[in-house]
Amino acid sequence: PWYRTPLAYIIYILALAGLFWWYRKQRHRKEQDRLRLQEHIHAEEMADAKLEFFMNISHEIRTPMTLIVTPLLSLIKQDDDAHRRSVYETIRRNAERILGLINQMMDLRKIDKGQMQMHMCETEIVSFINDIYTLFTQQAKSKNIQFTYERDTEELPVWIDRDNFDKVVVNLLSNAFKFTPAGGTIRIGLTHDDKNVHIAIKDSGEGIPADKLDRIFERFYQTPSSTN
Repeated sequence: PWYRTPLAYIIYILALAGLFWWYRKQRHRKEQDRLRLQEHIHAEEMADAKLEFFMNISHEIRTPMTLIVTPLLSLIKQDDDAHRRSVYETIRRNAERILGLINQMMDLRKIDKGQMQMHMCETEIVSFINDIYTLFTQQAKSKNIQFTYERDTEELPVWIDRDNFDKVVVNLLSNAFKFTPAGGTIRIGLTHDDKNVHIAIKDSGEGIPADKLDRIFERFYQTPSSTN
């Protein structure tokens, strides 16, 4: 009969081989899925462990920073020398800024879970920038840098996330001071029109080459520098 012919046996063998190949392929796919799931779980566990370690370190840093601020406030109250009080005040503002950054680092869990939100509030931007400006005046004196803050108004309310906006301006100024040589100039300019507020930070440092401008948002990227 036809089902016992050589052609039939060849078809049977091919069908069995096909079923065996399909079974092996399914097993291999399931094994790959299992390994990928294990890698994903392991990566999440490692990320959680790193985050927990980072948060523990942040918590440990916050305690000594608090212990620095408290005696510093005592010094400010007791010392009548205007120059020293000004220096103490600068130290206090920077110490409190560090404490604020540490508190933000403690919110990393919220970022990790996608729960971090912007907190916008109405802010008088001229005095807000001026507070940041005063933080760098001592550094400008020590490096003999002409540091100025120019604005076209004395009062201007805007809506910003104060913490994040503060970090943006401080980072720009930090880079300006880092790459401006002694005797140079750094200028903060604030202008506005009916719809926009413009904040510009200019310095007499070497600047960023035009062909590297597209890389300024790469984390930790630095252009090769010949003079600094």
